[in-house]
Amino acid sequence: MNKEGYIELILKKNYQPGYFWIFPLPDGKANVGAGMLTKEISKRRVDLKKMLMDTIENEPEISRRFEGAILQDKIQGWGLPLGSKKRKLSGDNFILCGDAASLIDPFTGEGIAPAMLSGKIAANIVKKAIEKNDFSATFLNQYDNELYKKTWGETRLSYMLQKLTQWPWLFNFVVGKASRNKELQKTITSMFADVDIRKQFTNPMFYLRLLFKG
Repeated sequence: MNKEGYIELILKKNYQPGYFWIFPLPDGKANVGAGMLTKEISKRRVDLKKMLMDTIENEPEISRRFEGAILQDKIQGWGLPLGSKKRKLSGDNFILCGDAASLIDPFTGEGIAPAMLSGKIAANIVKKAIEKNDFSATFLNQYDNELYKKTWGETRLSYMLQKLTQWPWLFNFVVGKASRNKELQKTITSMFADVDIRKQFTNPMFYLRLLFKG
């Protein structure tokens, strides 16, 4: 694994829209897995666990890295409720947070940060509800409004990027340019954490400028 402890997201055609990942853990261990959209798994009748092991055992550039590796537990999977549209997140006497509210980033699959944010906002709204003794859907709807105000722009952007991964030729074009351009390499690696950088990838002018770069 990389000595700096970087996470690795490996974009392979047979996983798109999705990716194969290697996340470093302490003591020389790693979280290794793969994800795809559920509808693609159903449409293509993919056995994701089998595809994962085939990648580890037979992909030349990947399998050599797993020589001597020991599987620590059985392979487990779970469906992730990705954010893709605005849903009703509260009602009479209830508020939904985290995965229950489908807040997982649809591009990166990251859900811890939005879960923590939703919990914080929910706590503030519940505090107000207790003070007012009002747990109606109308009062608790403040939660929906505040949460979407803070998260919807990023969620919508990530959903658009997820759609872009359905065109492998476009990603191959960008990665090909990045292999020869240090600045573009930095842009791509920063996009997963920086929303403003991520916005560039939904702008047609970004790809037009790439045509004239070496």
